[in-house]
Amino acid sequence: MISSIKVIIPASGIGSRFGTSKPKQFLDLNGRQILWRTISVFENMNEVNEIAVAVPPGFAHEVQNYGFSKVNHIVEGGKSRAHSVFAALQCISNNTDIVLIHDGVRPFITTELAMAVAEAAKTYGAAIACTQVTDTIKKSTTANKISETLNRDQLWSVQTPQGFTYDIIMQAYQQAEKDGILAQVTDDSALVERLNIPVQVVPSSTKNIKITTMVDLAIAKVLLEEFS
Repeated sequence: MISSIKVIIPASGIGSRFGTSKPKQFLDLNGRQILWRTISVFENMNEVNEIAVAVPPGFAHEVQNYGFSKVNHIVEGGKSRAHSVFAALQCISNNTDIVLIHDGVRPFITTELAMAVAEAAKTYGAAIACTQVTDTIKKSTTANKISETLNRDQLWSVQTPQGFTYDIIMQAYQQAEKDGILAQVTDDSALVERLNIPVQVVPSSTKNIKITTMVDLAIAKVLLEEFS
């Protein structure tokens, strides 16, 4: 049984692809900001007792105004996603079973998926939410000539949350910082793989979308109306 989950929510992107004056995580999604909807899921989980959120400079007040009691740390994001996660990771206490890391712009995370990832992380040390690839995936040469058709039965599209024991994810980030690769990292589990620690797949849903474009936002509004 998991008694303590700490949650890190990287939400420090500036959303340049949106072309809006406010970063996408603070845009309205049917009456609530996207980031509010994401955090609220973890705020309402009994197993979660600490949340750290990384935000762009000048936006800490937005999260403070949400009034969530479990948001103990609001940190200024770094020059990359991994730098932001590491800054948040260093804020949370180490007396925990599991650390979950979840994108601030994935507001359709469910309690069931979060707990499934947490349980798998406790069993295996590291676990990630994924969906099975349905498209045919081909590998090309540098000259854009097809060199191989990959077996999609073994291919997964990675989402969040990603879950880890505290010791494993802290070791992974400390090693990555030491090796000077944080700026190139876009996936937390990739750092754990560098330690030769297997990562367990937890099947997820295609509704757990990441809102990165205006098209995604339009889809999110439809999903919210259909499934709320």
